Amino acid sequence: MVIIKDETNEMPKLLRQFTLPLPKWVNHLASSSFLNQDALFLHGQERSMAQYGLYRSSNPAGANDSYAGSVVAVSADQGVMKFRSWMKKFAGGYIPFQGDTSMPPASREVVFDVWNAHTKNCAVCQAALKNVKMARKMSFIISALWATVRPKKLGGVVGSVIGAAIFSGLGVLLTKLIGTFY
Repeated sequence: MVIIKDETNEMPKLLRQFTLPLPKWVNHLASSSFLNQDALFLHGQERSMAQYGLYRSSNPAGANDSYAGSVVAVSADQGVMKFRSWMKKFAGGYIPFQGDTSMPPASREVVFDVWNAHTKNCAVCQAALKNVKMARKMSFIISALWATVRPKKLGGVVGSVIGAAIFSGLGVLLTKLIGTFY
């Protein structure tokens, strides 16, 4: 989620009313899913433009592309901008590829690769992923213990089954949450 703060590094009062105090990693996951909604469309547009010669990083005509107006909201995503600066400075703004320079279609997994695009470079998300994995592990352990402990101590067989199902379900939900980091 991208939030523009004022000179005092605070959110505007009107915007503050609509935000909840959430951990940074939740904002990172939310912004990844929100900002990547159009990634497949943009990939298709890029291929279409390359096909008609309107966009190409492999010829000098593409050397004048300006990325100065681009905004990169998360520090982990600034690698693209640094690469573009490096390419402009050391390669004349384009890459002189040899052979086939056509742009192949990419699968959904490649286009929506949150791990390589963000998570592996973000300390906040790395720590959150580690904690969520630990919580999932503990959830399944508690579920197994709950199911195997004598039912009399846990409110009978029904209580034992319900408790085990709740913690097992929590583990499944945490597994789905872990998938959003990748």
